[in-house]
Amino acid sequence: MNVVELKSFDFGPLPDGATLPVAAVACEWVIGPVERIDGALQITLLLPHPDDAPEHVRFPSDIINPADGPVLLPTGVGEPAAAVGQGVIDWSQVVTQEMKDRAAVVRHLSEIVAETAARRAVADAAIEPLQDAVDLDEATETETAQLKAWKKYRIALIRVPDQLEYPDTIDWPAPPA
Repeated sequence: MNVVELKSFDFGPLPDGATLPVAAVACEWVIGPVERIDGALQITLLLPHPDDAPEHVRFPSDIINPADGPVLLPTGVGEPAAAVGQGVIDWSQVVTQEMKDRAAVVRHLSEIVAETAARRAVADAAIEPLQDAVDLDEATETETAQLKAWKKYRIALIRVPDQLEYPDTIDWPAPPA
């Protein structure tokens, strides 16, 4: 139980690796996501202090693993007051480590799909005029060979998902020279 601005917040249910966005904590002094990393709770607070506060008050050291209850903040104001109310936490906004992991996988796959599409667009752009030349019986031997090489490259791109370690490791085919 942590006390911020006379409100008691119980972040105990926050599992390791999880994050609560700023909007989930109804407190104007919480200005960053609340996270539990390697068992330690991390809360970023805006510290109220006067304009003439000394530097160590304006730029304090981290408070690491404070005990439950009121936390004495480096504001130069004496002992903290006891909580007078329960702070509101919207637990429906919690982002668990599992959710983060799934999002990372989806993001990684999206990046692979985008990279494949970009490479495919390059191949398609190279193939189109070469194919026109072949279709009109105006292709040189070099153009016919280039067309075949680009088509092989495009087929290799289509087969990227069939690779043994896809999507963790991708052996991208080299485009024709």
